[in-house]
Amino acid sequence: MTLQDRISLTWRYGKGLFLIGGVYNLVCAGFQSGGFSYTFLVDSFIIKAVITAITVYLMKQFRDRDAVFFYINLGLSPRKLLVSVILTDFLALAILMTITLLIYG
Repeated sequence: MTLQDRISLTWRYGKGLFLIGGVYNLVCAGFQSGGFSYTFLVDSFIIKAVITAITVYLMKQFRDRDAVFFYINLGLSPRKLLVSVILTDFLALAILMTITLLIYG
């Protein structure tokens, strides 16, 4: 399995989390560009953790039970896929906040 296949399957597995997280990341960057605040930076990560937890819970509740076997049969652990999706999402927020800090801070 190539790297492109893994990225494609990770996107397919965590599409909902990526979309919700991406919208949240852009909203936080937009608020920070209006006036940079370190307290908002910390609060945005705390709220991001709560939103991510709620989204993961809803994904697990409404996901088709047989869909998990698709990833298992490909040799991918759903837990590892979820961790990679969450880490990518938090990394994207950290990068956006760092860029905002460098430009407006």
